[in-house]
Amino acid sequence: MPRKIRFAALALLTALAIIPLVRAQQPQQTYPDDTWIPQGMEALGHHASFANSFTLDKSMLGLASNFTGDDDTRRIVAKLRGISVHTFRYPEPGLYDPAVLDSVRAQYHERGWKHLVTSQSHAATAHPGRTDVWIRFAHGNVEGMVLLVANQTNVDLVAINGTLSPLDLLHLRGHFGIPRFSGDNFDEQNN
Repeated sequence: MPRKIRFAALALLTALAIIPLVRAQQPQQTYPDDTWIPQGMEALGHHASFANSFTLDKSMLGLASNFTGDDDTRRIVAKLRGISVHTFRYPEPGLYDPAVLDSVRAQYHERGWKHLVTSQSHAATAHPGRTDVWIRFAHGNVEGMVLLVANQTNVDLVAINGTLSPLDLLHLRGHFGIPRFSGDNFDEQNN
């Protein structure tokens, strides 16, 4: 028995030493298909009085588009690979950790998304109102878009994955949980 245990331990240690070497030699993919979905959003739901999060993949979007009476919307939805929507409501200010939102913002910055900011208010408060928009471009088209709207008692995040023109994005406002946001006044921010 001790000999089998030593052999198993040696085999396990060898595997643990080889796995990082094999992974380092594998080509790294810049944007795996799930990098558009924000990580860590579930932490915002701990103190929320209302929390709703869902992700629709391509097949689910295809089914949902059958219920929109608009041919333009169905054409645009056919280009999508997924939508992720996260909504949190808090009974009073200060019940969510702003560091979680900073972590989400950092994820998109680290992945090379273009960051735009529409507005920021009440900068002196612990939870200033802020709207962030990230867009990932490829060949003049939008490959993904993320809208994060946060204030003292609400946090909303909508992430869209798919090859769309900027006009397609504006057309999706009001569908699939995407809020009707203004298409004007986006100011570029360098971070």
